[in-house]
Parts: sequence; structure tokens; C-alpha cells
Amino acid sequence: MTEPRELVMTISLNALEHLGINLYSNIPAVLSEVVANAWDADAKKVQVTIDKVAETITIEDDGTGMDRDGVIDRFLTVGFKRRDELGDVTALGRKPMGRKGIGKLSIFSVAQVAEVFTTLDGDRTAFRMDREVIRKAIAGKGDNTYKPDELTDWPSDLQAGTRIVLSKISKSLSGMTVEGLKRRVARRFSVIGPKNNFVVEINGNAVGPDDRGYHNALQYLWTYGDQNTFASSCSNLERPAEPRLTAINDELNKAGISLTGWIGTVSSPSQLKDEEGDNLNRVAIFMRGKMAQEDILDIFGQKEIYADYVIGELHCEELDVDEKGDIATSSRQSLKEDDPRFEALRRIVLSELRYIASRWSDWRRSDGAKVAMTVPAVSNWLSSLKGDTKKKAERWIGRLNTIRSQGDTDKKELLKASILAFESYRRKEELDRLDDIKDESMEQILDIFKNIDDLELSYYGQIVKLRIGVVRALQEKLKQNDKELVLRDYIFEHLWLLDPSWERAKGTEHAETLINKFLKEDSAALKGNEKTGRIDIGYRTAGGKHVIIELKRASVSVPLDDLTKQVRKYRDGARRLLRTTDYAGWPIEIICLIGKPPPEWDDVDGTGPQGVIDALKNVDARIVFYDQLLTNSQRAYADYLTEHVKVDKLWGVFEAIDNFSPPDKE
Repeated sequence: MTEPRELVMTISLNALEHLGINLYSNIPAVLSEVVANAWDADAKKVQVTIDKVAETITIEDDGTGMDRDGVIDRFLTVGFKRRDELGDVTALGRKPMGRKGIGKLSIFSVAQVAEVFTTLDGDRTAFRMDREVIRKAIAGKGDNTYKPDELTDWPSDLQAGTRIVLSKISKSLSGMTVEGLKRRVARRFSVIGPKNNFVVEINGNAVGPDDRGYHNALQYLWTYGDQNTFASSCSNLERPAEPRLTAINDELNKAGISLTGWIGTVSSPSQLKDEEGDNLNRVAIFMRGKMAQEDILDIFGQKEIYADYVIGELHCEELDVDEKGDIATSSRQSLKEDDPRFEALRRIVLSELRYIASRWSDWRRSDGAKVAMTVPAVSNWLSSLKGDTKKKAERWIGRLNTIRSQGDTDKKELLKASILAFESYRRKEELDRLDDIKDESMEQILDIFKNIDDLELSYYGQIVKLRIGVVRALQEKLKQNDKELVLRDYIFEHLWLLDPSWERAKGTEHAETLINKFLKEDSAALKGNEKTGRIDIGYRTAGGKHVIIELKRASVSVPLDDLTKQVRKYRDGARRLLRTTDYAGWPIEIICLIGKPPPEWDDVDGTGPQGVIDALKNVDARIVFYDQLLTNSQRAYADYLTEHVKVDKLWGVFEAIDNFSPPDKE
């Protein structure tokens, strides 16, 4: 009786490291290599089982399997040229995905141990491979051979095909989900499903084309070849898919390649981040139904906004033709960019991306205007415009759909800004026509300036609304923090918190530098209670005034005499420094922001509140309490808005935009 051949693997340590241990960094990529081998073996069903308790991954297929000679000559032979030995078509007429016989080594990038059980025509072979044992066996040896441990126990439920059990997993299984694995495996193949009689299951759940998870995110779609099935699954397309194959057929024929698949764009870039954190903003290249390069989009260096929205899958079978050589790099994860076939594909795809960029911009602008029109108030505003002015407004508003934004809130703000911007543009056009208006047409001139006043009113109304939002945010912060510490960050740059009529004056930077230097020097010279009682002090110009603001610690009550003495020093010092500037005639106002009033405030029979107010008024000062500051500011602005909404013609439009909720997509 002939002795069975010995199970022996010949492999170099370098091959094990680069094509095994370091080939992939994630489990889905490794599973894809094993699934591809099952396809090549004419399997009709592949079952993947993730056992988080036992920390094992089992991949089983019902393909042809291998006898002992097949294991030795094919599985244990690194670099086995499958197509040369077994032909370019399988018994079921499939085009094999494997080429160089190195994909099986990828299992060692996620697992230390692999147990293989395979059978063909009743010939069973079972063995165990250990990555660390292999490494030790071939380290420093000339023959680079490794002998797996043969196994005698055969799984009773395995009747045909091949089963591989991976253990001592180096990647954590705890956070892995079945749905996440299904998505990642589905994205790597286009042959999975009943159409190709190739079923893949993960923990009993079938993987299908819809598991890729991005078809319902597509807004626009460009197709190459028959993509009707895919296009019909994209339920949220806002326009019919645009066939593009006819437009590029001549270029494809010249290059001697074919192209099928699709390129699409989504409504928002955030849709291209999946639950596992994968970036789907890419165009993948497929050969023989398997992803060959995860992304070629980045090689084009597209900086236009549209590129943030792009996703695609393109299939080019001529990239994997045996007689033209192997186009894949040694890592098997990308394609050789200097190959003439890839260069031709890259040139054609770049041309298509440029076309798509133009169409995307046109469609987004047009559809952006349509979305805006679904807000009745905006529709009414547009309807009030005439002729070219209306067309310009629609284009203007449509631009918001071609600007990077993070969500509906940003889009609403952009829509409001677009309306204001267009109204400004209209006013400019009106001003440009002033030269053409006759002297006696005073009514037309007054109408133009009235329109300008209306626009200024709308602008300020939005500013006030934003300021009320700031006040509310500050009120929330003050509930949790020391008042003076929070307000210190805002008060000097937002003088409107103290007085709605105060806006920062421009061109007074030199004066501000002089006074602030004086105040800082004064602070540095303070000692004792004066030093501990002050939080900060600063100077600004606003509303034709010189404003000095001192923030007292909220817990400190400063006697009135001390307070007036300090204030007088600030006022006199500022006057002295301002004497040589252009702003010497402006009045000085000093505000003491305090938490507790001076002790004299509670002196009912003596000074009292009015006496404190009068004493500070004599030195051009007044006090503002921390607790009153935000309340007074909010009340002042709220009162203003109550009257403002009655006269602002755009207020209702903006309110309608804020309250608008776009219809949910399926």
C-alpha cells in the first residue's frame, strides 16, 4: 500500500510576514479572501460563523473541496498558479478570482491558528496550522519547510467542501456585529446573491446587494451598462439615473477596455460615513466580481466640493486578462498605476468625473431652488420677483446646495443668508440705476432709499435674533459656573450686552491700546483687597463713547468711597491719555460690573441705592449687577423684536425657513 504524501508547506519568512501576517488589518478583508476561494471552488453556499464566546471564526463552503494531493499541490503551495493549472473557467462556468495562490495566507493577519477540514470524493484531509510554529520552523532554515499537524477528529456534520476554523484571534470580536460584517463583505463582491447562485451567510443571515447600505443615500446616479436593478433599488434618487456608456464607448474601444457599474452622489457628505466608521467617499474598481482597488477617487486629487459627495463601483474585466499579465500589486490590494490598461481607465474615469461635477452643480442649484420653493413664504417671496430678477434669485438660492454644509440647520442659515445677499444685490442694482433717473423723478429715488432702509432693518433683525441666542446660552452657562469668569470671556468684545445701542467703533485701535496699557499697569500695582476684589478691567470705544468696564468679584462688596476713588482714577487717567487723540471730545462712561452692592446701598437712613447711583454718576460711572445684566439685555432685545416683526418684510420668510422641516425620505 502506497504511503500517503506528507503534508508540507514551503514558504519564506518574508512571504509569511508580508503576504500573511501584515497583509490585512481587518477581519472583513480576510473573510473576503476566503469567500473568493469558495467562489473559485464552485461553492453555492458559504457560511461564516462568528463565535464571540469561543473567540473563533468558522468559514465553511459546499464547493468541490480538495483531496490530499489537492491540499499539498494547491493549498500548501504558496504561489500556486490556479489558472495555469486548473484553467480560466470553473466547472460551473465561473471566472476564478484567485490568481497567485497567496490569498489563503491572509488568515494569519487576524488569527494565529487555522484548522482546515476538506473533502473530495470521500478523501478527507484535516490539519492544523499555527502561525508562530510556522515562523519558528522556517526562521534561519535553508529549505523553508513547515509540516502542519494532521488532525484525526473529523466533524460529523461536514459532508462536502471545506471548513476553516480560525482561533487565537488577534482582532477583537466583542464590538463586531453581524450587520456590520454583512455590509463590509457585500461591498467587496458583486456576485453574491441568487442571480449568480452564490449565497453567503454570516451567523445564518444572508448577505445581499442591499447590505452595502448606500443605495438609499444616493441623490443622483450615472450608470454604465445595464444597471436597472441597482437603479431601481435606489429609492431616494431625485432625478432618473443618467446612462453614460454611449458617451464614452469610442474612448473605451480605443483603449481596448470595457466599463460597467455606476457613479453616484449623495445628498450630504455625512451619509458617506457608516456605522463602523468606514469612509465611503470613494470609487472602487472591481474585476471578476471582486473589489480590486478600494478607491481610485483620491488619485485624481479632486478639490471641488462635488468630490465630497461621490461614491461609485466600476467594473473593468479587461484589467484581469491572463495573457496581458497581472495588474495587481504584490499586496493584492491595489492596481499597478503604470499599467497601460489602468492608465486608460484612469483617463476615462477622470473625464467622467469632470462631466459629473458639471451636472452635479447644475442639478444641485436647480433642485436647491425647488427645495426652497417648498417653504411657502420663500415661494411667495420668489413669486413677487419678475423676469430676470426672479431667475437670478432662483440661481442665487440654488447655490446653497453646492456649498459644504453639515445639516439642515446650516442649510436654513445659508438660505436666509442667500435671500439677504440677493436683496443686497438688488439694492446695488437699484443704486447703479440712479445715474439714469431724471432729476424730477424724486419718488423713484426715495423708493430706492426706502428699499435700502428695509434691507438694513432685516439685517439688524437677524443680528438681534442671534444676540438673544447668545444671551440664552450665557444664561445656561451661568447656572453652572462663576458669573464673572464666564462673562469675562464675552463682555469686552460684546458691549451690546451692556447697552443695545453700543457697537464697537472702528479705527480706534490706537486709543484702545493706550488706555488698556494704563489699566493693566494700574492692575499690576494693586495690593490687598483691591487686588483680590478685581477680576478684570478693560477699555473699548462704542457709540461715540469711551467705555471702561471693571469686573468685580461677585462675592466682594466694595465701599462706595473706595469705588468712587478707583473710578475717578480710571477716568482722569483716560482723559490724560486721550487728550492728544482724535477722540478727546468723546464722553467717558465707566461701568462697574458687580455681584454685591456697596455696603451703603442697604443704608436706609443714609446713602441708600439712589445715593450710590448719584455718587457714581458724579464720576461718570454706574453699576450693573451680574444677575441683571443678561435679563436686562434679553428684555431690551425682546422688546425690540416685538416691534421689529411688524415692519420687517423678510421676517416672516426667515421664520418660515427656521420652522420648516423637510419631508422624511424612506
